[in-house]
Amino acid sequence: MTDKWKIYTDSRNKWCWYKTAKNGQMLGASSQSFETEAECIKDAKEQGMQDDSPRL
Repeated sequence: MTDKWKIYTDSRNKWCWYKTAKNGQMLGASSQSFETEAECIKDAKEQGMQDDSPRL
């Protein structure tokens, strides 16, 4: 199964992430928002995202 990752900005212009399964079911999400995209990606990688992980 290949999880897909979404890196996005929320309504406060803070960075967040979530991951979904192939069937679209949400598997996880950031527990906080981040000031920068780089901080958000670092957190997502700590939760299993790889450089070559598919993105939404």
